[in-house]
Amino acid sequence: MRNITILLLLFPLLILAQSPNYSEDIAPIIYNKCLQCHNSGGMAPLSLETYADAISNAGMIQHVTSTGEMPPWLPDTLFQHYSYENTLNIDEISTILNWVLNGVPLGDTSLLPPFPSFSSSSNLGQADLEITIPLYSSNASSNSDDYVCFSIPSGLFQDRQVKAIEVIPGNIEIVHHVLVGIDEYGSSSTSITSNCMAPAGDQVYTYAPGSVPIVFPNDSLYKFGIEIPANSNITLGLHYPEGTFGQLDSTKVRFYFYPQNTNVRVINTEYLINEGLPPSPPFFIPPNQITQMSSSYGPIINDMSLMSIFPHMHLLGKDMLCYAVTPTNDTINLIRINNWDFEWQGAYLFKKFLKIPAGSIIYASGSYDNTQSITNPNPVLVQSGLNTQDEMFVFIFQFLDYQQGDENILLENTSISTDFFDFPNTLFNKNLLKITNLLGQKTSEKYNKPLLYIYDDGSVEKKIIVK
Repeated sequence: MRNITILLLLFPLLILAQSPNYSEDIAPIIYNKCLQCHNSGGMAPLSLETYADAISNAGMIQHVTSTGEMPPWLPDTLFQHYSYENTLNIDEISTILNWVLNGVPLGDTSLLPPFPSFSSSSNLGQADLEITIPLYSSNASSNSDDYVCFSIPSGLFQDRQVKAIEVIPGNIEIVHHVLVGIDEYGSSSTSITSNCMAPAGDQVYTYAPGSVPIVFPNDSLYKFGIEIPANSNITLGLHYPEGTFGQLDSTKVRFYFYPQNTNVRVINTEYLINEGLPPSPPFFIPPNQITQMSSSYGPIINDMSLMSIFPHMHLLGKDMLCYAVTPTNDTINLIRINNWDFEWQGAYLFKKFLKIPAGSIIYASGSYDNTQSITNPNPVLVQSGLNTQDEMFVFIFQFLDYQQGDENILLENTSISTDFFDFPNTLFNKNLLKITNLLGQKTSEKYNKPLLYIYDDGSVEKKIIVK
């Protein structure tokens, strides 16, 4: 046992002594964390599909990953963790740095992982309801984005309970994000609203490149979901980035229903923090200064099981913070965004339901930077409102009344991969990078021998497969 322990302690030193190469170390990171946007048909202008692409942009890759700019993920994971976090761990960031410093070696190309495929086909099967926007031509100019909302009748004549939602972008190269809502008071015909930041009704899902469908938890005890009332409209808010003028899109959203008469615990969507929009009074952000904002909600009447949070500001947003304080003065961290980026906002699903006890108060704060900058060369007075050039201070919550055991229910669906490809022996939430013997020499899987399995989350497992 002593010899095994010594070898395991020395093993990280052996790893550090090895120079990372593209085929074995860098390609898995790029394929898994970058290519959902940076492929030849993706929305990012820069492709990173090949080794030549990677070495041509190696300095940029190292810079944006070390600063946290890429991959885009706004929440501070030291404050709270979420499902499907699109982040790089310290080992991955260090691997990229070491690869660049050591001359970007290619390595053995026979060890490259399978190249990911980018398909619009669903992995959830046949949808029960599919809504497609009318063929739309982006109005984004060379220096301004296009925000547009669609309201489309669902065609449902009875209430239906939803177990999963999936967005399929019609043109993945130009669809930056999609907000999905349910409006039970929508008109009987399809309508299109220009310069629209958010769709009408209850927002139930957010899509951005790389997003997975939302599959509500269900087991033998409970089934969770949202409800589409009869005669409701499905509302979609789409963002097309600058430079996409004239390009066509036909994005669709797919809903998957529970069987009729299924007893579902319905998840509510509410703007619990909502400053500047009716019925709240408007607020104003003076030019040439940083303005602080704060708000609160509560005390909460009933115990709450909190599923997700969607923070929202516009172009002047700088940072956001939200937490709950219980009647016993305990703090429950909800979200902290240190560097707000309007282009990469989203909704964030917690790892498990968070129990917020009755009597708790939710606090929120943030700041707006209306000083002169490259993106804001002529600061002017800005007030709250729905338009892009206005501002908002909103936190949207998805929750339901708490029941015993909710806090133990996992929200990250293990049947849906966040990866675009599978490594051999893939385990949920971590990918196998390599197998070595106890001396750190790369090998294949063998029976009756102690081997070390090295994963992309920095963990190492010692296994003996007995035959």
